[in-house]
Amino acid sequence: MTTANNPSRSATSPNSTGADDRSDQRERTLSTIAGVLGIVMFLLGFLRWLKIGDGDTRQKFSGFAWSMPTTAVIGLSLAAGLIALLGATERRRGRGVPSAIPTGLAAASLLMAIGIILGKGGISPQLGSEVGVEIGLILGLVVALVQTVVLGMGLASRRSSDRDDDRRSGYNS
Repeated sequence: MTTANNPSRSATSPNSTGADDRSDQRERTLSTIAGVLGIVMFLLGFLRWLKIGDGDTRQKFSGFAWSMPTTAVIGLSLAAGLIALLGATERRRGRGVPSAIPTGLAAASLLMAIGIILGKGGISPQLGSEVGVEIGLILGLVVALVQTVVLGMGLASRRSSDRDDDRRSGYNS
């Protein structure tokens, strides 16, 4: 089959269709994993993420507690996961997977989690050093890290030949 009959094949690599299929499958798998991690992050939101005080006065707050910065970590990770998952289900060539958008959202979630851990003493001026970390925040940090790495791998795996199809279609001109 010639390049003219099959535009997905490049003139320099006649067997690139098999590699393209493997690349697409890898990207879809990574995006699906990131989607599942976003849903896991949502479920982790019901755990305790922060505690304030010690002893009898100790209060614990879930990730979804009102006015807590932890909701941003959960929301950004969930958005990244859902966008990646929906992109993975898109079957038109060159669409949906991978994308910088879910990768950026996952990275923002990771940075927010790191910021909360490092700045937990400044969450409330009245409470300061009484704010502590609970298991939800630690697990949330791990999930955000893994999600960012998985989406980054998918984004990095995109080859320049994948973008050539977009140029022929009028994208990125």
